[in-house]
Amino acid sequence: MSSVSSRQDEIQKLLRSQGTVHIHDLAALFHASLDTIRRDLRQMEEDGYLRRIHGGAVLPNSAQESYVERAQELQPERTAIAQKAARELIPDDCVAFFDSGTTVCEVARNLKPSFRGTVITVNPMIAVELASHPNAEVIMLGGTLRKTDMVVCGPTTLDQLRNFNADIALLGTCALHPEAGLSTSSTEERATKAAMIAQSAEVIAITTADKLETSLPHRVCDIDAISHLVTGRKLSNGYLANYTRRGLNVIQA
Repeated sequence: MSSVSSRQDEIQKLLRSQGTVHIHDLAALFHASLDTIRRDLRQMEEDGYLRRIHGGAVLPNSAQESYVERAQELQPERTAIAQKAARELIPDDCVAFFDSGTTVCEVARNLKPSFRGTVITVNPMIAVELASHPNAEVIMLGGTLRKTDMVVCGPTTLDQLRNFNADIALLGTCALHPEAGLSTSSTEERATKAAMIAQSAEVIAITTADKLETSLPHRVCDIDAISHLVTGRKLSNGYLANYTRRGLNVIQA
């Protein structure tokens, strides 16, 4: 096995375990130049093993995976993000929209027992998760169930959602880019997220690091509509500077 093949195999292993790799970290790990790492990532992208982003690479898009399959990916990172958000950003007496997404469901799983506020959600998995919570009031919105994402959406959902004013909108993040803002892959999800933002005093975006520096076709909002960004694993200050300089409070789990 050549040194190139060996290095690229190791990069694949890191991607599968972490979800994101950064060129400076890889250069230090393999004692290689930045140009060498860039060539590796370019070749691996051409071969379909990864998708390059600013300063590194992420796993290829996996839109065909089921909700359960996505929930099992990057589990330690999701748990760390959820615990950080639940403990530090969700007040005990707040009214909060809980968006769709596996990491948002993980936040519900980690809500403090002292939480006595109201969770309004479009994700039936979250409603089930909070059914055993000792104090949380749970409001499950109606609508058409999109089974692959375990989320209700459509006109009924939007009509019901607009009847509430929330302290917090906790948004699952499909893609977040400093220039393109928050975006998603479907018009229905875009409409739901935008309505939650409009009806909330504060917006919290939570995401695994692989969703940063990415964009999807349907734009939800500008980056400055988001108050807090909670993400996992320690990323360099340079990598996050595009977000912090736009006013986001970036919290790393």
